Amino acid sequence: MSCVLIREGPSDDWFLPILLRRALETMVIEDFPACREVQEIRSLPKAGNQHPDTVLKALDAERGTFDVVLYHHDGAPPAKSDETIRRMVQAWESVRSPEPMVAVVPMRETEAWILADQAAISRVVCVRKFVTNIPAGPAAEGCPDPKATLAALLKNDAGMNPSKTGVLRNFYVSMAEATDIAVLKKVPSFRQWWADMIKALEGLGYQHG
Repeated sequence: MSCVLIREGPSDDWFLPILLRRALETMVIEDFPACREVQEIRSLPKAGNQHPDTVLKALDAERGTFDVVLYHHDGAPPAKSDETIRRMVQAWESVRSPEPMVAVVPMRETEAWILADQAAISRVVCVRKFVTNIPAGPAAEGCPDPKATLAALLKNDAGMNPSKTGVLRNFYVSMAEATDIAVLKKVPSFRQWWADMIKALEGLGYQHG
């Protein structure tokens, strides 16, 4: 299985491709054992600012190299994000491509998914007890500013400088590798992506084992 990712910003490349590949590997083991391999998820920076025209152009250049398009857009505010996602999906459907587009919509920001697994954060930053209040599990979606919360955690609890080159990138990559998929499946927005992805794979003919 091969997926390409349309993401919002460069920092999403540090987390989403690794995490979503791990999630898909778990998914095929649980639901589609006939799928032998989940390839590395490729981000398409040439999709630019997520305008449908630039996204369709970037996808057309990759035609034949992927099975599923993963379209990432943060889910806040919902009134704006829902319309943006609807417009993008409609644009993709209008070209009648056989590859499905599956939305990846963390509530508020991608960082909410990073916050969800407090045990993984503890392991990655080597801190047992946090001073910063971390809304873990499903409650992570209620965090008003996940990005700022993570920055405060790294600075105040782990003694890191999140503004220093490479610090955030290394943390995001480590969290992508360490986050428990079972924990994320309790987070509503991730659970929605999981259900949508299963439906997309069923539509492609993947058989449940």
